Amino acid sequence: MIDKSKSESREQQNAECYIATEAENILGCRFERNPKVIIGEGVHIEPDLYSETEKIVCEIYAHIGNLKVGQQHKVSQDILKMLLLDKCKGVRYRKVIFVADDKVKRYLIGKSFIAESIRQFDIEVIKIELPNEIYESVSKAQIRQIMKNA
Repeated sequence: MIDKSKSESREQQNAECYIATEAENILGCRFERNPKVIIGEGVHIEPDLYSETEKIVCEIYAHIGNLKVGQQHKVSQDILKMLLLDKCKGVRYRKVIFVADDKVKRYLIGKSFIAESIRQFDIEVIKIELPNEIYESVSKAQIRQIMKNA
């Protein structure tokens, strides 16, 4: 299972695992999930999905609905992580962001500086359709998290 921060729900982690499996089917390769990829002396990154043999690095967002500011910052950090991988390894990796929601995809391909960065650095954005039961469980978990943090 993809190991995420404690702030993410079990439901979101399950959705991310589903997306990871679908990503493997779409891209036709097996990925290491959350590996520690060494990029410098004592420095590593932990992408959601990584294939050294295929030169692919991916990040996954199972969030449903509009991204909050903190989530937008996470996207920026993940873009920087993928670009740093290219620079440090001296190889151009295929960079993909997988999303589960149309609103998230629209933001990532829209008119923001993050979207322009995604375009300028040739990062692909691919939406994975979640099964209804997973989609609903993530939606309910997000509502629960909002109420808990209010």
